Amino acid sequence: MNPVAVKIAMQIAAEAYKHRKKIIITIFIMLIFLFILFTAIFSSSDESRSDYPNINDEVMAFHPVVSSFAMQYGIPEYTDIILAIIMIETEGKQLDIMQSSESLGLSANAITDPIQSIDAGVKHLSEMISDAEKKGLDYWTPIQSYNFGGGFNDYIESNGKQYTFDLSSNFAASKSNNKVVPYQNPVASFNGYWRYSYGNMYYVKLIQQFIGGASDIGNVDASPLGGDNYQTLMSEALRYDGWPYQWGGQSPGTSFDCSGLTQYVYNSISYGLPRTAAEQYNATIRVAEPQPGDLVFFKGTNPSRPANSITHVGIYVDHNRMFDASSSGIGYHSWSSGYWSKHFAGFGRVLK
Repeated sequence: MNPVAVKIAMQIAAEAYKHRKKIIITIFIMLIFLFILFTAIFSSSDESRSDYPNINDEVMAFHPVVSSFAMQYGIPEYTDIILAIIMIETEGKQLDIMQSSESLGLSANAITDPIQSIDAGVKHLSEMISDAEKKGLDYWTPIQSYNFGGGFNDYIESNGKQYTFDLSSNFAASKSNNKVVPYQNPVASFNGYWRYSYGNMYYVKLIQQFIGGASDIGNVDASPLGGDNYQTLMSEALRYDGWPYQWGGQSPGTSFDCSGLTQYVYNSISYGLPRTAAEQYNATIRVAEPQPGDLVFFKGTNPSRPANSITHVGIYVDHNRMFDASSSGIGYHSWSSGYWSKHFAGFGRVLK
């Protein structure tokens, strides 16, 4: 039986017993009704299930609660991130569902109410995000800071203001005095299955597995390129997932910059694109409702160019994600929130 449901039932029973001489039948019926309603809400996530194919049923049961607290703390666009955090922390199978106790100065697993855990966890994440925005940091840094703590925001502020895995690793090394422990998660395979003993330096990579990754390239059938072409395009792009950004790079021999990557992978499906982001913007058709395989453009990201100049481009994947080459590396990034949302310039459809 679901331990959360059992806990709620026991709380209701205890409260009824405590006030047994005062409770009338109407109030008792109301409590039962509220319990049934509570259970129904938690079990009625089918309408959003298809939006989160990598999240298990135990975690999806809390989707309404997560959405409510995300709205309360001003980060509704991070709902998918919060669900991914729960997957990483407990898979929805412990009462301290977001492992929030330590963020409140308590001992591990001191919280025994999943609602309280979500409240505290979402609040903690919102504080990391707010601090990162004030410091002008990128999208992923505050998500890693959920695990490392706010000191990681400060560290990134002093080291380029853009998250990279190398910076995450360096921070963990400094905090652990270079102490290494085994870590058999597949996400660490490229690094020899180890991590530093402070926090989890792979936290962002783990999150990215649950909100997208190679298995989720968006709605293939909706792509204006055609389903087969779009799958081929993304298969080619994903070959370079995790590669470093290289200014001026336009081939696997050098790695890529933003427009070098888009030019190269679109060429793999015989769609010709010019070389720079600005030229690609001018070569595409403006669309208001983008689909997977369109391009998403940004302006004002290069201080050496006019503020309205198109300076960055990525491949549109869905309402939150793009695949691009940026200073944090090649891979999925959020275009709709954080740093990139402030520089958004429009969408473009690639035509033959």
